[in-house]
This record gives sequence, C-alpha cells and structure tokens, in this order.
Amino acid sequence: MSSEQTAYFERLRMHLGLGDPVESDLVRELASHVEDRVGQLVAGGTPEARAREIAFAGFGRPETLAHLVRQAHLVTPWLEALLGAAAFLLVGLMIGLGLWQQPIAAAAGGTLVIALTLYGLWLGRPPWFYPWAGIALTIPIIVGYVAFAVLQRETPLLLDGAAGPFGLAGFAGALLYFPVGLVVVAAAVLVAVRRDWLDASVLLSPLPCALVWVIAIQRAGGITSAGAALTDTGALLCAVYVCMAVAALVFLRASVRSFKVTTLIGAALVLVLGSTLLLDPGGGLVAFTGRAALLLAFLLSPALVARHA
Repeated sequence: MSSEQTAYFERLRMHLGLGDPVESDLVRELASHVEDRVGQLVAGGTPEARAREIAFAGFGRPETLAHLVRQAHLVTPWLEALLGAAAFLLVGLMIGLGLWQQPIAAAAGGTLVIALTLYGLWLGRPPWFYPWAGIALTIPIIVGYVAFAVLQRETPLLLDGAAGPFGLAGFAGALLYFPVGLVVVAAAVLVAVRRDWLDASVLLSPLPCALVWVIAIQRAGGITSAGAALTDTGALLCAVYVCMAVAALVFLRASVRSFKVTTLIGAALVLVLGSTLLLDPGGGLVAFTGRAALLLAFLLSPALVARHA
C-alpha cells in the first residue's frame, strides 16, 4: 500500500473506537478488498496508480466510514452520545429559562442547532446527528405557527375585501408554506428511514414537544403576549426535555437494538405524560391512553414505512 492509503487506514482506526481485535480484522478485510478491486481494474487495463485511487474512492472520508461502521455495530462513544443528548438539553434550558423570548439568545440557539445539523450531515449523519436534526425540524413548526398567525389575522380582512397588497402576499405565502413545510419534514424522515427506521424515530421525537409548546403559546395569547403566563408551562416542558436528553443518552449508548426500542417507547410515555399535564391535566385515563397510542403510532411509523419501502 502507498503512504496515502496507509494514512487512510490509520485515520479510520483512530475514529472507529471498536477495540484493537475488531479494528485489525476490519482494516485487514478492507485492505484485502482494495487489493482485489485493484487487481480487477489492472486486469482490465487501468494503470495501477489510477486503479488504487478508484478502489479507495468508494470508501469516502475515513471519518464518515468510521461513523457508518460504528452505527452498524451499535456503538456510540460517550462524547458523541453526550453531544446528541445536548440537543434536547439546549431546547429545555431555552424554554425553562425563558431565553426563547430574547431575540439574540433565540437566534444564537437556532444558529447553533442549524450549524451542528449541517456539520453532522457533512460527516455522514453520525448517531448524534439525528437529535440535532430533529430539533432543527421543529423550526418549520415554529414558522408554521407564524404562518397560522398571519392567516388568522388576514383572513377576516380578505373576506371583507379590505386586505392590501402586502396582506394578500402574506396570506398567499402563509398558505403556501404548509405543503412546503410538510414536504421538507417528510423528505427528511424518508432519508433517515433508508438508513434505519430508529434514526427516523429519533428525528421525529422532538416534534410533539414543539407542537405542545406552540399550542401553549397560542392559549396564552400568542408569542408577543404570552410572557409570564408560560412560566409554569415552560418549567414543566423543560423537565420533559431534560428527560428526553437522558433518554437520548441511554438510546445512543445502548448496544442492544431491543433496548433502543424500549428506550424510545419509554421516552414516548414521558412525552405523553408531559403533554397531558400541560394541555389537559383533567383529561383522565381515556385521554392519556388515546394520546399514548397516537404518539407511539407517530414515533413508530418509520418502522412501517421502512417495511414497505
């Protein structure tokens, strides 16, 4: 092997974190695959140097390949698991401390979420990417709420024939947003399902909390006037997000797939309990059971999609 190829495998081993026996076997198998591929290309008339470039090109970046191999082995290092859990913790703190009402803090939090999501996408979607991408997908829900507020304000004016040009443009844009937002969320979920339906379920997990928060804001009078009326609600929702952060940490560190599924279901029940206490504390057992069934169906729907894909 050339020095470049030796360096590639050294970088791969540095990012694998699977233990020496497993890493040695894997590198040996990959090197053997490269030599076989080079032999086939050289036999077909390709110069050896070019044949080696082609053989290695299929592996991609060593960091990306290491992420994919670790995911196949259901191994997530502690640092990456903590990074994934931090996505829920960040949102919980922003809601609990009321930072979402401060434009600079809200913009900084949104920028951080988008930046880490794009970075994870660039790395090849490591396990910690999906909690951050799920939080990023809550942004369309927030924007959807703004679009709903625009429709709520402009519809009476439109029916009375009193809407101006800007009002008409805002109404049309808000109306168009909903199918566009739905397509964005559906496309993200389908991409995740192609790799593993559990990843898609993690991607979906922040959306119910975002919906509960939007409903709570609407009941409190809207974004501009909610204020102190959401103090208790924010504290409870913060606790739900902290529980989700713990669940994400356990989920990412779990080495048994069935335990991952169990963790996902347990987190769903925490979500249902939190939403019940926030939206309808007097709903009773029937309402709680109904919400639990709907939420479980929502979070486990990627399994059905994957089965029929």
